[in-house]
Amino acid sequence: MDAITVSSQSLYFQAAQSAGQNAARQAQKSEKTPRLSFAASLKKSKEEAELLADGFPPEIAGMDLENAVVFLKDAADVAGDALKEKQNSETISNYRTKIGQFLKFVERNNFEVLEKRRFGRNRRGRTLPPYHQIRVINQKLDNLATDMLYNHSRNLNILARIEELNGLIVDLLAG
Repeated sequence: MDAITVSSQSLYFQAAQSAGQNAARQAQKSEKTPRLSFAASLKKSKEEAELLADGFPPEIAGMDLENAVVFLKDAADVAGDALKEKQNSETISNYRTKIGQFLKFVERNNFEVLEKRRFGRNRRGRTLPPYHQIRVINQKLDNLATDMLYNHSRNLNILARIEELNGLIVDLLAG
């Protein structure tokens, strides 16, 4: 190879590198981070505050139903794996919290309670109380919750035994 061939190759690579850098700069300029308006950021912070007040993690704010369920299920699975590896009060309370968050979210977003008024009177002449009907909105979500509880049955049995022991201790101290 002579000096001309080597210099022409290096010029080619320099030009290709320069073109790649320019394309990357242009992509960065055109790819602006979406700014939230004041109303949108206020709405998001309000949603996060409501989630925290209800006992949910703030990370699920703004997520759709499926992503929030997957996030909560994964958090419960990770906490369950940690409980299997090490049984101490911290992992137990973390697991209890994560399972509770998942079940509360499923309950809130998957079931609808219908109250039906009944007509007529009972034997004493009083009106009959309404009856309540629980309707499952999303069968797929209900199946996911059932499967998750089945898969975590060993950990839930550990929690039940711990709660039973705590109840016995409280009874001993109270008596």
